[in-house]
Amino acid sequence: MKKAKSITKVYLPLLIFSFVFFVLGVDFFYVLSSKVILNLVKVDIISALCIVFLLSNLLIYYFYKKLLIGPLLLLRDQTRKIKLFKYDDVIFVQSNIKEISELASSIYLVAQKMKAHERERQDMIFSFVKSIASAVDAKSPYIAGHCSRVPEITMMLVNAAESSDLPSLQSFKNLTVSDHKTIELAAWLHDCGKIVTPEHVIDKSVKLETIYNRIHEIRTRFEVLWRDAEIHYYKQVIQSPQHKEVHLLELNNKKHQLTDDFDFIASLNNGEKPVSDCDIKRLKEIASISWFRNFDDTLGLSKFELKNKCSKGKSGYESLLSDNKEHQIIRDRADDEILTKQYNINMKFPDLLSNNGEIYNLSIKNGTLTEEERFCINEHIIHTIKMLDALPLPKEFRGLPNIATHHHENLLGSGYPRGLNEYQLSIPDRILAIADIFEALTASDRPYKRAKTLSEAIDVLAEMVSRGKLDSDIFTLFIKERIYLDYANKYLDPYQIDIVDLERYL
Repeated sequence: MKKAKSITKVYLPLLIFSFVFFVLGVDFFYVLSSKVILNLVKVDIISALCIVFLLSNLLIYYFYKKLLIGPLLLLRDQTRKIKLFKYDDVIFVQSNIKEISELASSIYLVAQKMKAHERERQDMIFSFVKSIASAVDAKSPYIAGHCSRVPEITMMLVNAAESSDLPSLQSFKNLTVSDHKTIELAAWLHDCGKIVTPEHVIDKSVKLETIYNRIHEIRTRFEVLWRDAEIHYYKQVIQSPQHKEVHLLELNNKKHQLTDDFDFIASLNNGEKPVSDCDIKRLKEIASISWFRNFDDTLGLSKFELKNKCSKGKSGYESLLSDNKEHQIIRDRADDEILTKQYNINMKFPDLLSNNGEIYNLSIKNGTLTEEERFCINEHIIHTIKMLDALPLPKEFRGLPNIATHHHENLLGSGYPRGLNEYQLSIPDRILAIADIFEALTASDRPYKRAKTLSEAIDVLAEMVSRGKLDSDIFTLFIKERIYLDYANKYLDPYQIDIVDLERYL
């Protein structure tokens, strides 16, 4: 590159030249006016001087614009590109003026350094986000891999939507690099609130499970009743040996009844079948059976347990199954009111934080979760809101919290946590909702359920679309572009990849 000159070295000769040109011009017109033109035509000397001055200034302006204004305007354009984070578009502005060349070099170097800094910053953000998602996935086998797979489906849908010709997606065009990264980060963080959800709630596979499966405790009570029946039998035989056969029959009947009752309780605990009103009636009859406790039930308890314990004394009769005060943990409703106002939460909060009542849990009609536990799991989205709200996100990622926390909303307005409707949900919100549901339906690493095949999962999505909960155009894109199949070939087990009748949905 040609060595740049100082601005004074360029313009000083130009100014001298302009001045000399001006003086010579004045002398020239003075000679003409005095010897020749004066005799022919009267020349206005002032007009001649103005013409000379104008020509000299035009010459100065030409060089001024070419050497100074042009490069400065280009430099201004480069600074605007930097403001818009378009570092790759920044160019080095050539100039013969030393000061401008040095300024251009500084701007170019700043752009390259900011680009490197921005890349390092975003790499750090992505690494941190992925580490949180990995922690959530590792928290429980029931949600393993979910946080890392949802972004894959999400970004495949984003790319398809951006290039789609569907009328409803025309506003979803020309996304910036920041827009793509915002959506991807939101997909990675959509379940980050589950990091505080108790494992025993997430992993609850049977009704009596807390930190352990309490069916073992109940089986021990049945064992006590079994031995009580045997002791009672031997006492009767001693008192009336002539009726031994009668007493043996009574013992066998009692054991048969205990076996049958425990099998019934164990079946309820599994939660594999819906519970009827007749089942609940029988459950309460079994619960009313009493057994004798000989030891103090307050010994060996923590301070928290003692605080909630309703002591029944050192010994006494107890019900085989019970719903006691100690099973119930009261919820702090003041905190709920603060959350509702601060984050615009529109969810029905239960009165209890948890209810471990044995009859209460065994009476769950479908599944294994109580009302309180279902809310505890749904509450992860509130924790996600709180976590993301506390982050000082860069300007380009300001839309991240909304996208990350709207995937449980639906177009009908019956979702959570805010009850948003179709007019309040953006295209990224709708994309993430479909990605989240499809991954959950097809996940094969969940110990509590069988993974659905492609056709079964798509049927579920189609049914939700028909009910107006999911976006029909994004679902159509999901099917038409075979995004489901691309994902399946990468993540699903071979037995899950069955034939999907596309004509049913398009």
